Amino acid sequence: MQVIGASVDEPKATASWVRKYDLRMPLICDVDYAISAAYGVARPMVGVAKRTTFVIEPDGTIAKTYPKVTAEGHAAQVLADVKAL
Repeated sequence: MQVIGASVDEPKATASWVRKYDLRMPLICDVDYAISAAYGVARPMVGVAKRTTFVIEPDGTIAKTYPKVTAEGHAAQVLADVKAL
């Protein structure tokens, strides 16, 4: 299993998040909204992407979507769901 994040923030801001929260996953800069648009979560008019988690199978299909992400308990829920797949 691999965890990858994407942010529409500029690279400098993204790097700051990685340091601040000691993130141990790759965090892709999606400043042109290409990734977020492909997944239907881009909101370029307000300068953000909707916080959403996708569990993606090795073949590229989306196994599960979490459209309302809250920090508390989210990682544990996703991990449990992935283990159940």
